[in-house]
Amino acid sequence: MKVVHVFFLLAAVFLCACQSNTSKSKVVSADSVHSDELNKGAFIQPGKSAGKISLGQNMQAVGNLLGEPDAGDAAMGKAWGIWYDKDSTAGERSEIAIYSSYADSTMMVKNVKQIRITNGTFKTKEGLGTGSSLTDFKAVYPDMEPRSEYLHTASGDTLRVYDSKSKGLATDIIRGTCTAITIHPSGVYANETYFTLDTNWKQIK
Repeated sequence: MKVVHVFFLLAAVFLCACQSNTSKSKVVSADSVHSDELNKGAFIQPGKSAGKISLGQNMQAVGNLLGEPDAGDAAMGKAWGIWYDKDSTAGERSEIAIYSSYADSTMMVKNVKQIRITNGTFKTKEGLGTGSSLTDFKAVYPDMEPRSEYLHTASGDTLRVYDSKSKGLATDIIRGTCTAITIHPSGVYANETYFTLDTNWKQIK
């Protein structure tokens, strides 16, 4: 009988150890998934950052991360740099656009002033991103207000820019749906000079 008791005791200890290891494995797995998501650089922080790109970041560091921009425009010490995703098409561009200017009067260093993204993998902590509705954004950012309106002369689409000045996040809205998100410093409105890069966009309001 003692042998039987010892056997069951050892079996119980072994089972507990297995369960403990399984629990630990689950914790590690969850942490790994979380780390992978962060490594994808797809988290939007209004007024602060989009993924690994932050407001105030040195543009040289941005270049080290993203490489040379695919397109852009520069004048008077200010510039837009645009990077297209590999799966972008001419009809539907998935991109990150960065507005930069000199950090100070020495005109030695440029830093990030604004970040605009159309990639749907970027999300706020509430899960908002391109493809979300204007209603969804207003539920989270009740102070979001219309700032301007543009007409695309080729497609006929009307785009409205809504901005939460207090949070530092603006959205491009076409037919009630977000097509781009702009992260800018809180307390000021977004700079909309991006639209001058596409001559098809004409401001109507």
